[in-house]
Amino acid sequence: MKLFRKRNILLISIVSLFLLYFSAIIYYSFKVETLDLFQRISRNNLLIYLLVGFFLIMLALVLYYIIQIITDRAKDKEGSRFRLRLTFFFLIVTSIPLVPLSLVSNNVISKSINMWFVGGVEESLEDAVEITKELYRRLTEQSVGEWKTLCVDCTQEDVRKMQFRTIDGVFVLDTANRRLEGIFTSSVSVARDIPLLNIFEMKLDTWKRMEVKGREYLIIPVQGDNPLKIVLVRSIPDYIMRKAGSISAGLQNYRTFKVIREPIKVIVILFFIVVTMPFVLLSFYLALIISRDVTIPIRELLIGTHKVASDDLSYKVNIPAKDEWKLLIDSFNRMTEDLRLNKELVKYSERSAAWQDIARKIAHEIKNPLTPIKLSAERILKQYRGKDQFREILAKGIETIISEVNNITYMVNEFSSFARFPSSKLERNDIIVILEDLYSFLKHTYRNIDFSISHGERRVYILLDKYQVRRAFLNIIYNSINAVSANGKISLAGYTSSGKEDHYTIAITDNGIGIDEDIKEKVFNPYFSKDGKGTGLGLAIVERIIYENRGRIWFESTPGKTTFYVEFAKA
Repeated sequence: MKLFRKRNILLISIVSLFLLYFSAIIYYSFKVETLDLFQRISRNNLLIYLLVGFFLIMLALVLYYIIQIITDRAKDKEGSRFRLRLTFFFLIVTSIPLVPLSLVSNNVISKSINMWFVGGVEESLEDAVEITKELYRRLTEQSVGEWKTLCVDCTQEDVRKMQFRTIDGVFVLDTANRRLEGIFTSSVSVARDIPLLNIFEMKLDTWKRMEVKGREYLIIPVQGDNPLKIVLVRSIPDYIMRKAGSISAGLQNYRTFKVIREPIKVIVILFFIVVTMPFVLLSFYLALIISRDVTIPIRELLIGTHKVASDDLSYKVNIPAKDEWKLLIDSFNRMTEDLRLNKELVKYSERSAAWQDIARKIAHEIKNPLTPIKLSAERILKQYRGKDQFREILAKGIETIISEVNNITYMVNEFSSFARFPSSKLERNDIIVILEDLYSFLKHTYRNIDFSISHGERRVYILLDKYQVRRAFLNIIYNSINAVSANGKISLAGYTSSGKEDHYTIAITDNGIGIDEDIKEKVFNPYFSKDGKGTGLGLAIVERIIYENRGRIWFESTPGKTTFYVEFAKA
């Protein structure tokens, strides 16, 4: 049971870890972008170590059980062949969906990644970039056209007074002195941003698109030559800037993914393996557990069958099981118990029949001559008339003869009673009442002995002959009384049999000298007496009564403690 609990704790722990693992997979699959997920995994060494450790633990468990199965088979243990075949079958069944799933998944992943790079996508993005450039060119032309229309011959003072529609700033660029002077700006932001641009490093032979502080501007040279040049500035609207930036970034990302397409396939497939392999190993592990749970009861039942075939009817299959396995094991144990009881009953019947036949012969051969012997001895004494010393000797001798004849007559009568033992009248009786009556009688009769009684039930009904069973209990207790000292202890205990809810056991225990090992096999034999006193029929009658009342009896004895057990089926 302790090993069973440890295995359950291990299994619950593994399943709990897998639930957490599966929950994390679901969360990251829906809540975290793929690139972010790859970045987190690649940057977090602890997470990688945990994934690898988790995989190695499951692999070690699977390999451990497989090696154990192969080792048992090599040692040819009972049930190892069946367990090997069943395990192999489970592993095949587990692998059947795995092979096509892996092939199809990897193929779909590869094709899905290839679909990202279908023909025309890159060309479309490049065309979008060209359209953006064309838009900027037209914006430039608008600004240049407006300048040429309004201010081609204007002075700086005239420019400062102008109101432009497509021009946000006009600057004079002095390349010799590296000076930029603003003539006209439409807003404070333009006046602040343009000086920050490194215009002096540009070759302003045509328009340029520049970005500063999150804003984009078109820098357009329109008039003059070195060292002085007129430069127009036009602010690009935010919505155009965002869309143009998105198109450029998309094209750049596309080209980057195109370069690393094959590595991405490898990474995604490896990620698929890392995610799914622990679940594959878990399915293998559960298959091995199931095969073991199925084969262990079969192996134990097979061992039990061999034991029973070898006439070891005391063997019990003691393994934790549930459902139909528990029913099968309990049925097997009940069968072996019934076989053992039937075997004991047959042995008892054979032994009892033999001793009954001996008792009849003794009664027939010995009892008949006893009366003439007794009468003849009395007649001899009566016929002798003398009053001398010989008469005294004769009287003592005849008295001895008569006394021994009476003893032999008593023994013959006991043998006759044993041979003509009355049949039991089985009725539904409360065994607790019988025990309580016995306890009440004994504690008042034998005050020098400490009697005790214990039972957890108020009523336990059994089909038995209460008079015969009471006599059997008394015979056992009388033996205990003879075995204990003056201040001995004798206890009566009743309880439901261990592992058999439909049976009830009565235990009678004393703290006497015990039963020697060399006579334990003889205590229930008729006419056997340890001290040579009495007829030796006490425990033989007890055994006969118990069997006649459909029960069984056995005992355990060590120096200082002897317990007789009597078990009956509940009514």
